[in-house]
Amino acid sequence: MRLLAIVLLSMACAKPPPPAVSHAAIAFRDDVPGYQKLASEKYALHYLERSYESVEYVEANATDDGEARLLAAIVKATGKHDTVDLFFLSHGNRYDTWVATLAAPVRSKLRLVYNTGAGDARQGSAWLALGAHAYVGHPGGNVAPLFLTYFLPRWVKGVDLRTAVDEANRETKDDLSGSLMKGVAGVVDSVGGPHLDPPKLWAGTEAQLHGDPTLSVK
Repeated sequence: MRLLAIVLLSMACAKPPPPAVSHAAIAFRDDVPGYQKLASEKYALHYLERSYESVEYVEANATDDGEARLLAAIVKATGKHDTVDLFFLSHGNRYDTWVATLAAPVRSKLRLVYNTGAGDARQGSAWLALGAHAYVGHPGGNVAPLFLTYFLPRWVKGVDLRTAVDEANRETKDDLSGSLMKGVAGVVDSVGGPHLDPPKLWAGTEAQLHGDPTLSVK
């Protein structure tokens, strides 16, 4: 009886569990041909919906660049969740100027921002100044979709950001410098298509990480 009383007393005095932390993700696709939009949506949602409490997909079109809908989605997500990750599946862009119009408390909940845009690695300092904890982008003309196929599965599984970026970079470089890529480049050259320069593509694709490298999806 004494042991039972001690156990019950210790349970009564135990600290309550900390409140659950919830995370949201928003993916944004610029206006591109329909087949590219469909592929982006299916791929992004397939992975993001595995690891986030809320996922929103925003798509621009020929008559609406999506700015108002994206900002509304961010405000809504930050009102319900502790953090929001942004995934921009877009060509070169300046979405940081859109997000700059949001209130500081909203921007402070931005955690990871990933951007496929060519040359958009240079936006890292701007996104950190807005409140994002980390930013990943590419330095030039790139094959970001290839990088993303290695990066996103790792990220949603809980791999830390530094490791996910480094390993995705390594596999992307291996693909671009491998025999298959050289064969593809040769075929394209032989039919008069645009010349593919694997070293140049790698230089523009190698993802750069700004901010906190220790972040993980949970």
